[in-house]
Amino acid sequence: MKYFIFNPLGDKSNESYCFTSKTPDGGVDSYDLIAGFRLSDEYPDGIEDVYWRLGDNFVGLELASYIGNTHRILAFNKSAANLITSSTQSEIEIIPFTLLDYKGKVHSKDYVFINPVGSIDCINWKETVCNRRNNGDVANYEKLVLNKEKFDDLPHIFRIKHLTAEYIFSETLVNTLLNAEHTNLVFSEIEFV
Repeated sequence: MKYFIFNPLGDKSNESYCFTSKTPDGGVDSYDLIAGFRLSDEYPDGIEDVYWRLGDNFVGLELASYIGNTHRILAFNKSAANLITSSTQSEIEIIPFTLLDYKGKVHSKDYVFINPVGSIDCINWKETVCNRRNNGDVANYEKLVLNKEKFDDLPHIFRIKHLTAEYIFSETLVNTLLNAEHTNLVFSEIEFV
């Protein structure tokens, strides 16, 4: 099976789609949404209401299936989120939020953040060209290659250990989303060696 890396910016050629460079407000921190932590552990008393505002420097107001953003947060409409969660057996948390327009008015309540819990150790360090931080995490990369020998049965969506802000989707899940005509989704095939 092929696997694809997801582009969290979405389809930047379509400026009518909603896009934001702002971080969510309210009950959850943006770092927690990209780190792969189990949010129920981070917020044992529950997550308070979460709001996410569109940036006033982006004019698009069209509600696509995915909201492109600069913070690498997975924000899907409920229909796409249901497809994702129903087709994968890995642990995924769903965090509802209210989308606000750039004036702060409610634009939609039909979106959720998706949090694939955990990460998989699968980087092929011999083939990957990257800079690493002192803790071993990838700071940036020129070429990312996954090691096909490090796993037996990958889930349909997962995070990469040492690079948790990158999301890998299986060919099955990509086809499921695209065949259902979900929009603003950009994938690139990832190399396995």
